[in-house]
Amino acid sequence: MTHQAPLLHIPGRGGIWRRYLLDNRQHINAAPWLDALAQHAPVGTCRPCGGYLYPNGHPDRIGGRDVYPVRCNGCRRESAAHGPAPTRTKRSRR
Repeated sequence: MTHQAPLLHIPGRGGIWRRYLLDNRQHINAAPWLDALAQHAPVGTCRPCGGYLYPNGHPDRIGGRDVYPVRCNGCRRESAAHGPAPTRTKRSRR
């Protein structure tokens, strides 16, 4: 049995659950996110209404960065979470 994030909404909280975020907790971790998409599983709770957030399709690439769309099953709001920024290449000095 795996441990699951709390499913109760706590007023003033919400957002994407930790297991779907990278260690710095600011960007989406693609592998568990895509698993949730395939399983039609929630990935967090909606801040305004407390409903569950579900992945709303595959990520889009915008400006070199993946953007992961979500939709609330309660209020039907749509939003997006960002993946990590692309790494910059270092310029060689001449």
